[in-house]
Amino acid sequence: MKAVLQRVVNASVAGKCYNSFDGKTISSIGKGLLVLVGIDRYDEPADATLIIKKILTAKLWDDDNGGGWKKNVKDIDGEVLCVSQFTLLASLKKGAKPDFHDSMASLRRDNSTIPSKAYYTSFLEEIKAAYDPSKIQDGEFGAMMQVSLCNDGPVTILLSSRDKPATKSGTPTPATSGINTPLPEAGQKKVKKPKDKGTGHPKFAAGADREAANPLGTAVDEVIDEGRREAGATNSGVNQEEANRE
Repeated sequence: MKAVLQRVVNASVAGKCYNSFDGKTISSIGKGLLVLVGIDRYDEPADATLIIKKILTAKLWDDDNGGGWKKNVKDIDGEVLCVSQFTLLASLKKGAKPDFHDSMASLRRDNSTIPSKAYYTSFLEEIKAAYDPSKIQDGEFGAMMQVSLCNDGPVTILLSSRDKPATKSGTPTPATSGINTPLPEAGQKKVKKPKDKGTGHPKFAAGADREAANPLGTAVDEVIDEGRREAGATNSGVNQEEANRE
């Protein structure tokens, strides 16, 4: 689940038809939070619970002594306007046209249920239960809307239930990289892993194994060795001739 949290002086949502704006106000709030909510197709109840906790506990207001970022929306007795917005899950990786496949489906293939609407309804019920139901307002699910707001600050926070790794049940998954590796005891030296000098690598292979592993490399090595032997013999002859002259 993704959410955009905005600290506002006031905000409202009005209904909008596809070809014209009827101007009918659906909901409005005073001082508080405007929350745009995007439901991921893999979201579970735990994702909603996590986002709700962040919404209601985010310290976005000053205290009475002027200290910044001290109070949350409940502390100031503020209101919350929630607006469902599947476009938060849009992707432009494949081109200029938004891809919404990461958002939860609005209708199953058999038309039996509307999972995203049911999920959003459950989200609203949970946030109302966690705060004051009279302080929670929302727009109209699945409708074209126009949102008006006066952002105070401006202050805008991006939230995601994927900020911490989670299992299917929504519980945090402990990191496993290195934490289960036992530490050496006091005075114990770290044992180095021996290098592989077997026949697995042509460089360390010997004899027939080396030739079988890398025949071309073996042939090149033989030419080089022959050249070195000839050069050594030539140098030896030159040195002997100089000695005889002396």
